Amino acid sequence: MKKFTRTQVLIVATLSLILPFLGWIGLVKLGHLGTPGQPIAPPFNLSDRISTIEVNTSEEGERTARFHGWKPGAPELTGDAFLEEIERRREALPWIYSFLDVTSVTGVLWVAFGFAGQAVFMGRMVAQWRASEKAKSSVVPPVFWWLSLLGSSMLMVYFLWRKEIVGFLGQSTGWFIYIRNLWFIYGKANR
Repeated sequence: MKKFTRTQVLIVATLSLILPFLGWIGLVKLGHLGTPGQPIAPPFNLSDRISTIEVNTSEEGERTARFHGWKPGAPELTGDAFLEEIERRREALPWIYSFLDVTSVTGVLWVAFGFAGQAVFMGRMVAQWRASEKAKSSVVPPVFWWLSLLGSSMLMVYFLWRKEIVGFLGQSTGWFIYIRNLWFIYGKANR
């Protein structure tokens, strides 16, 4: 098994944390991801959720809505027309899109990425269980921390796409613990 240095662990950890943020910021700056209250530049709608809409209020106080991803100049909908359009779109989608709360193949791929991240994250427990069974004692092997880091990084990216702050914060807090444990493991191995 290859021995990692603390410097290598630090580089991997830093890149795993910084690259998703830089990608997210870049997409926002390019207009491919909307910020609250601002429309997304077509044809990109990386949010891809059925409920992604833009609500506008006129100077007279009248509220209208437009679905993100519509072409510029598309009509705004009010009241019953808005609700009818939501229902029409929902019925027109394949059942898997409605089930996953997405509107395109891109959304399905993002959800698959999220499931893969969850599988990697779960795999850490399988690795720990296997190592413990082999040692006939409770053992936490280094691969447990690597799978934790990879799985949580994947889930953080997925939660950014989903705009789920609770999931993102849950994964990011554990992320530092995984890095610290790898730091201890590889610092000890190099002494």
